[in-house]
Amino acid sequence: MARGMTTTIAVLVPTDGTPPPPESRPIGRAALMLADQGIDVIFGDTLKAGRFDGMRAVPGGWQAVQDLPIDAIHDRYPSQIRAHVFQQILQEQEGLPMANPLSFTQLCRDKVACQQAMESAGVAMPALEIRPEAFATRLQEWGAGFLKPRYGALGQGVQRVEPTDALPTSLPSLVPGRFEPAILQRAIAPPSEWAGRALRVLVQRTADGWHFCPPVVRSSKTDPVANAARGAQVDAGPAVLSEQVLQRVHDSCTEITQALDTVPEAARAVEAGVDLVLDPGNQPHLIEINSRPRGRLEVLAQQCSDQFGQAHIEAVARPLQMLAHWVATNTVPVV
Repeated sequence: MARGMTTTIAVLVPTDGTPPPPESRPIGRAALMLADQGIDVIFGDTLKAGRFDGMRAVPGGWQAVQDLPIDAIHDRYPSQIRAHVFQQILQEQEGLPMANPLSFTQLCRDKVACQQAMESAGVAMPALEIRPEAFATRLQEWGAGFLKPRYGALGQGVQRVEPTDALPTSLPSLVPGRFEPAILQRAIAPPSEWAGRALRVLVQRTADGWHFCPPVVRSSKTDPVANAARGAQVDAGPAVLSEQVLQRVHDSCTEITQALDTVPEAARAVEAGVDLVLDPGNQPHLIEINSRPRGRLEVLAQQCSDQFGQAHIEAVARPLQMLAHWVATNTVPVV
């Protein structure tokens, strides 16, 4: 339970170096805003027996805190690259509720398991082939596909392939020097003027239901993967998509979040990055769900600070508000 009128949430992030003043970054401004709402946000990666060492945002700087009792954890830790530290944190969790929990992260990270879960819940996705010996046959049937590392992220190792291309059975992982089993997903042809056009929708839980942030459109005339981390053009959905397409995206996200509500691993998920691609008729197709979403709102906030600056702060704060609500009302979902 929260102590008094304050809920204390530890946000798991690396604490390398000296961070800039909190007012200079959306996460810092969000933490200052949440403090006024009775939500004490502490950033760090040192947890011992349910007590936390880290930093609290204060006007103009950061305040070091040690051995602080906390009510809940929000996991934003790069657990693949810093696996050893992350495992130590989990061993000290002491039953504290965590969002997004490891079970959800593992589900989203495993593209095969995530697709199976979503299809079981009624959400259609492009066909998937996990047997390397069947890749060539599937490509003959489909015409084109995307080879992906099964547990990859940020577009690392993803490549579009056709029947005449080489088909490796393993691909580079997000972790340097590591390779993962390759899987093949049927390619959805893009709109005619693009090599690839993908959407990221940040979906976030609130006490009143799921909130959908405006779609972020990632477009490329040369790269079919169309990932922002690979240099794709980034635009706000409302600026480049018609009202009809935006409604289709909203309907797809409604179907996806309704499905997530039936997935046990997602019970304590407070946000997710929904990745969709558009076909030549501008119909959206779900291809992946990300449990460490950034949504590229920071890119839009830099491009159009007046329009997206406050929206970015609110998006950063919203998962922490939901976690604090669960704690304060004693309604943390049972998993």
